[in-house]
Amino acid sequence: MGILKIRNGIAAAAGALAALLLGACAGSSGSRLQPPSGPAATLATAPHVLPFQPLTTGNAWVYSCRDIKGGGENNGNPFTFTDRVLRRITVAHRQLIEFELHVPIVPSKPLKVVTELMLLANNKNGDLWIYGYILHGKPALVKPTEIVSAAIPSRGKLFDYPGPGGKRVQRFFFGYIPTNPTPLGTFTVADYEESNATNDYGYAYGKGIMEEDHGPNFEVDCLIQKIVRK
Repeated sequence: MGILKIRNGIAAAAGALAALLLGACAGSSGSRLQPPSGPAATLATAPHVLPFQPLTTGNAWVYSCRDIKGGGENNGNPFTFTDRVLRRITVAHRQLIEFELHVPIVPSKPLKVVTELMLLANNKNGDLWIYGYILHGKPALVKPTEIVSAAIPSRGKLFDYPGPGGKRVQRFFFGYIPTNPTPLGTFTVADYEESNATNDYGYAYGKGIMEEDHGPNFEVDCLIQKIVRK
């Protein structure tokens, strides 16, 4: 993000903090928020609440990415991808949103970009929850898990969630930080880091992901280039 020099210096400390928190919380079910149920699990959101990840069908986010560390990803050439809100879908009597997320695999030659079809919903408080994935064309539910908090989490708070293959994805809240300058401006984002800081997502309030970093040492930087809102 916009303070990469600072973050590079403290990334290891943040990872260690996450590891310590993981160990402390692993045996305590009371340390994690409980999944919403009933009306709170629907797509409805209070009129005054703007979720960090808008989920209106047809919304799209176009990113321009480049290797900023000289690792030669994509032969040193910029590349783009588009994340989209695809459709509403009812699964097990619950309204969910199918969200198409692209994840560059760094390092990989030739460059590999994995597509995940996530089943998401914002609850009435604006918290983002994951409920499953579309795998082989069919819904595959996981334990409902909060992945973005509308309230300000404590730094290092864990937001681990089940991955599409069943393996836990380690995720924690890094803090509120500025993005690098993007074609749409500079944004203050809620920064969540995953998989030992291999993937990094910065959510702007009411706008979605404005910047992503992928690979060891934040090698590939992806900046928002265009937002399509429906």
